[in-house]
Amino acid sequence: MQTKNVVLFITDGHRTDMLGCYGNALLETPRIDAFARDSVLLRRAFCTHSVCMPTRASLFTGRYPHVHGVWANGLPLPKTEVTLPQVFSEAGYATAAAGKIHFEPQQAYTDGFCPAISEPYYGFDEVHLSENRLGHEYLDWVREQAPEQAELVRQRKDVPEELHELHWTVSQTIDFIRRSASDSTPFFCSCSFHELSPPSTPPLGYTDHYAPEDVPIPILDLDDLDLRPEFYRQCYEGYLARGRQPDEAALRRHIASSYDQMRFIDKQFGRVVSTLKELGIWEETIVLFTADHGLSLNDHYQWRHGPFLFDEVINVPMMWHVPGGGGRGKETAEMVESVDVMPTLLDLCELPIPAGVQGHSVASLLAEPEAGAGRESVLIQEREAPDLAARGLQPESITQIGIRTSDTKLIHYPGRPFGELYDLSNDPGEFRNLWRDPGYGTLRQDMMGLLTDRLADSQDPLPERSYDW
Repeated sequence: MQTKNVVLFITDGHRTDMLGCYGNALLETPRIDAFARDSVLLRRAFCTHSVCMPTRASLFTGRYPHVHGVWANGLPLPKTEVTLPQVFSEAGYATAAAGKIHFEPQQAYTDGFCPAISEPYYGFDEVHLSENRLGHEYLDWVREQAPEQAELVRQRKDVPEELHELHWTVSQTIDFIRRSASDSTPFFCSCSFHELSPPSTPPLGYTDHYAPEDVPIPILDLDDLDLRPEFYRQCYEGYLARGRQPDEAALRRHIASSYDQMRFIDKQFGRVVSTLKELGIWEETIVLFTADHGLSLNDHYQWRHGPFLFDEVINVPMMWHVPGGGGRGKETAEMVESVDVMPTLLDLCELPIPAGVQGHSVASLLAEPEAGAGRESVLIQEREAPDLAARGLQPESITQIGIRTSDTKLIHYPGRPFGELYDLSNDPGEFRNLWRDPGYGTLRQDMMGLLTDRLADSQDPLPERSYDW
């Protein structure tokens, strides 16, 4: 039986270790943890890239960055790409997005306002946009509701919970769900937040809940930078020279603010789940909780996230609530990629998957997490990251293409005399780069062959055609 509705809930810059259900003993996320117990939890879901625009484009097209063309932040998603909301809209679904979409560059924003958007927008019939910078609609609403608070909201400083941007985003989501349910219209809704990248700005009542001295910080290996390509050290020293690399006290404060924000996000996610249950459509709605990418948070001496491809950045939380699914309440360590989201949702809703989608449906894995099979490898990449300029490097100097299996990771730098190779079975933290180790020459060669094969398989597929012989 076809499932009617879909809610796609996307957090931004969200490490798997920043949730209770993924093992964090300090962070309080009871609503998301309860959702995980009623869902299929994937331990090894991986994004295709390290920053927002490429990863979000891949989530919504089922295609890799080197194919859909958004290979770095600042490049808009081509309007010729077929998006997930477009397919749902053409199938008769109501479609809406609230919060962060990031299909177009935010550098074009002026004075903290989002530009006007003509609808439909990349397949969304309804859009309530508030991204890293605050949107017109949200700020207009604040001016109407509490004009005396408008300036504090613009500064994201001491904002009451009911006026906070994340609360507003969920309210738009809930309003859309209620309207669709009252019309008995099937719907696809994307609800997405920014700002787990610290320092975060949770609302009043959620700040300072976690003491900085209590939050975990990375354990740094003194030899770490010596074993990596030189640009790692250059990035670290570039941030140091510019005063952007936090010391331990600042790092703890920043991470604690993210924990505070995550606690608030947990409450907002709970509002969505409660609405679906209140309306009696919980068992008619697929709910996917995932993230666009992770964060480094000073792992390997690197602040923020891009342009790095270690697991803290590319391994993302992913939980699927599928009505009637046999896998609910279970988890799997099988590997999946973010490009698999689009074909899986369409498969579960019994809708055709467009030609050119490169991801694979993992519906069978969700039905039988203990017996189903995921991917044997995942493809990751980073090209000419604008983030490098903030560290004093030329973006065009670094391009990375990588492959990760269950126990090995290789990162290739085209045209450069260095690379990265990690034995994840014995070095899960990726501290010992084995690229130049003669004892791993055969493994390196085999992984390069696998990477070459994956790249060949991932070229833009030809459209479906019929031939009259």
